[in-house]
Amino acid sequence: MESFRLLSSDPANPVLTAKWIFPGWHSPWFLPSVVAVLVAIFLIVTLMRYERRLVPKHVGYFLMVLRLTVLGVLLFVFLQPTRSWVVDRKKTGRIVVAIDLSDSTGTSDKHAAAVEKLRWARALEMIGNKDVDARLDRWLAQLENGSKVRDLQWVDPGETNDPDRRAALERSRQEAVKDLFDELGAMPRREIALRLLEQTSEPLRQRLEEIAHVDVVVFAGNQEGADVDTFTRFVDEPPETLLTGVTDLRRAFPLEALETESVRTLGVVLFSDGRDNGGGDVTVLASRLGLANVPVHSVMLGSVYKPKDVSIPRIDYPERPSKDEKAIVKATLNTPGFTGEELVVVLEREGEPPLRERVVVDDDVESVEFELDTDEVGRDEYTVRAELLEGETRDDNNERSFAVNVVDDRVKVFLLEGEARWEFRFLHSALERDKRAEVEKVVYRQPYMGVLPNTFWPRSLKLPDDPTDLDNSPFADPDVVIVGDVSPRDLPKEGWDLLEQFVSESGGTLVMVAGQRFMPRAYRSSTIDALLPVTNLRPFTANGPTHTGSPTERGFRTRPTPEGAAQEFMKFDRDRDENRRVWDGLPGHLWGLVGDAKPAATVYAYAEKRGERVGLEDERSNALIAHQFYGNGQVVWIGIDSTWRWRYRAGDKYLHRFWGQLVRWAAENKAAARNDSVQLVLPRGDLEVGEDAVVQARWTRRFVERNPNVKTKAQVFVVDDEGNERPFQTIELEPREGRPLVHEGRAVSLPEGRYVVRLEAENAEEAALGELEAPLYVHERRTLELSDLT
Repeated sequence: MESFRLLSSDPANPVLTAKWIFPGWHSPWFLPSVVAVLVAIFLIVTLMRYERRLVPKHVGYFLMVLRLTVLGVLLFVFLQPTRSWVVDRKKTGRIVVAIDLSDSTGTSDKHAAAVEKLRWARALEMIGNKDVDARLDRWLAQLENGSKVRDLQWVDPGETNDPDRRAALERSRQEAVKDLFDELGAMPRREIALRLLEQTSEPLRQRLEEIAHVDVVVFAGNQEGADVDTFTRFVDEPPETLLTGVTDLRRAFPLEALETESVRTLGVVLFSDGRDNGGGDVTVLASRLGLANVPVHSVMLGSVYKPKDVSIPRIDYPERPSKDEKAIVKATLNTPGFTGEELVVVLEREGEPPLRERVVVDDDVESVEFELDTDEVGRDEYTVRAELLEGETRDDNNERSFAVNVVDDRVKVFLLEGEARWEFRFLHSALERDKRAEVEKVVYRQPYMGVLPNTFWPRSLKLPDDPTDLDNSPFADPDVVIVGDVSPRDLPKEGWDLLEQFVSESGGTLVMVAGQRFMPRAYRSSTIDALLPVTNLRPFTANGPTHTGSPTERGFRTRPTPEGAAQEFMKFDRDRDENRRVWDGLPGHLWGLVGDAKPAATVYAYAEKRGERVGLEDERSNALIAHQFYGNGQVVWIGIDSTWRWRYRAGDKYLHRFWGQLVRWAAENKAAARNDSVQLVLPRGDLEVGEDAVVQARWTRRFVERNPNVKTKAQVFVVDDEGNERPFQTIELEPREGRPLVHEGRAVSLPEGRYVVRLEAENAEEAALGELEAPLYVHERRTLELSDLT
């Protein structure tokens, strides 16, 4: 037998000590037994006096010792001796018990199968004891074999032969089980977790405390610590600070805890219904816990069967459609349990008659499309609502709201290419088909037979005489400049100096695409070295078995990092898991240029040979798509010249989406509110409640050189329904580390509503900022929490 005493020593090397235990000491028969032994000893000694007359002296003593030994053995056996090995351990570690208190854990699984409810009842000790356990085992076996509850064998064999008694037993037990199942069907998932942890005869938390210190935390979109009393209170009413509209499994055990804690974490016990909709990549947390050798034990709450419910888990819509563009919104609906029924879906917009679509449900997932009105520029708010059907599990998850900002702008793109290689041809085709893109291009090397007055595309770049005259250069108007495999002879130093000004002063975006002939290894330019987000560029090729086979099987993969997967232009699908599957299925590449990411650069994708596992350092040393801010603008490095390979069995779908999203994402970096000295930029002007609003003032280098002590503020005003403004918050903008021209601040805790942000400056001779302002919208948080209750 092994017992545990939590004293000292290392848990990894417990000290074992032996010990005798005598349970018989505590027996009520102990004293009578001792008296009986003493009487026996007295009789033995008395008997010895008579034996001396019959046997020799030494024989008499031998018989006495033998009799006393037998008595001692009998007494020792009566004491029930037990040899115990005591393991001395010290509580030097901790166990984290994380309980999901998001909105979905407030769901009651009334639809659960009878066999599930019976198992829950036994686990929660709501039914069962040694007298009825055999009967419960028999009921479980019958239910698992497909029997209905009404057909269970309610009376045990041989329990009674009286028909009336049998009928009464059947009736009472059926009613008891029905009441029990009704109670479980109304019990929220989070209450099941509470009962398991605190309210059974052997609560799980107490059993864990015998091993190590236990930290109980509750989480949803945020995390809080909890003791027994607060945990019980939180189950009844979770605090608003938890952000219960979101389930973010990363909050169950933040990575910072692994890096800062002094106490070793022995494991995590996770109570959750399994949904993760926090928007982050939980695999990063899982891999870090694995590397730290911290096991995670998951206790799943809820039924494995889908509830009968209608919800709207997803709405696909264009966030910034152009004026008069055909904009389609697609609503995806979960409809388990309603096959064959008619469902009415409504699109509502304030001040406009609602649009209705009817669909007959023939699957667990249905979709409905509506066309949005884009006749007028501005922001419009919509609501998609599914009318309630009888028997739904919840009636608070049938609608979702969204907003679109109709704009009247176009993206201006300038393409520079050495010759019409495959990458240029498909890129040019993708942008030319984009109605929101204006494309200028220069292809330096083109076949020319002299039949036409000139080449098909322009083949020269007219640069101004003054290399600092950006306003009269080809780079004065574009939002994005894409430089391909251009020779140093065609794009001289003066051109790169203008591109550097285009990025740092004008706030433009430069995209540099790798080329096998020139770009960028044929250059010896400090300007290009400064612009590139990577250093130590080197070829990355696929050799051996990966060089053959179908396009989806050969070549190396372009693997997005978590930071890259969060970027808009890297999303082939709005669903995170589906987006990952698309990237995993894209054809590989046979050649690329990878480099080491600069300290201030962000890696969006790295090169990965199939079958190899890489770590964080490998990602940064094999950067394939990287980004860095440069002055007021930004630079993107793309180390492959074969994105056209993504057309394999997909047509233009992924190629066009990637480049179309890239140029629109880049154009948003150039602020609409600007003058000769500064740009007012809101990286995101449409937020959800709880998100911070980032405000940036991007000064020109000339202005900062003349006004080195400039201080910047941003005033935030609330705009009511009548258009009236009132001050709400003042934000101090501070220079960003590594980007002294960019002053940045955050507006926190903005409630739902419409705002205007205006810029102010102090200690500046040229403080005439004019009316620089930008709109900001904060709307109700969109959550997937109640969209799938499985």
